[in-house]
Amino acid sequence: MRWRGPVVLVALATVGALGGFGLSLAVAEHPVDGGTAAPVAAQSPSLPVDPVPEILPDPATPALRPDLPMTRQVVGAGDFRMSIPVPRGWRFSENSLNEWQWRPPDQPPFGYVLRVEQVLSNRRSIAWTLERRIDELDEDEQNVRVLGRTPSSLHFSYVTSNHLRHGYLRWIDLTGSDNAQVEVAVTGRTADQDGMARLIERVADGIRLG
Repeated sequence: MRWRGPVVLVALATVGALGGFGLSLAVAEHPVDGGTAAPVAAQSPSLPVDPVPEILPDPATPALRPDLPMTRQVVGAGDFRMSIPVPRGWRFSENSLNEWQWRPPDQPPFGYVLRVEQVLSNRRSIAWTLERRIDELDEDEQNVRVLGRTPSSLHFSYVTSNHLRHGYLRWIDLTGSDNAQVEVAVTGRTADQDGMARLIERVADGIRLG
């Protein structure tokens, strides 16, 4: 039984090493206040990151204007029939019974598009829906960056087919239930950001039931 002592010593050393590693993680996640900040030497190998793809040029169409003339269109049925302000002259398409899109006629790929979707069947709060959408973007898209958010809206960028895209999302509760019932989305180029921010505001603020 003389081997038992060395084994115990090895076990204690292992526990000590693991404890030190756990402590270092805790300190990294919850740094102690005080002290002088100092540069930290880089370690190799570095953590893996998504490679930045080659970004192709956007179509050279005029940027989305923030003062587009608007008109109203009725979509949906039953208790959730909605009147929506949309850009006048944009082409309408129905993706499904609860999702609709508008885009300028004869626009080249990777321009801008407006989408409205009823999401009331999810019966989830706006806060939950926003957080879940960030998770979905991270899972489904390349090089996602959250550029701005409020309790009910999100601005992000991502890369698809080697094009840098910007997305604006906003969720609306039309009945005072605190659940996300309508999702408004505008997608476009970097040059369209001012127009997209204004368009999603006008559309979301103007949706009415009936």
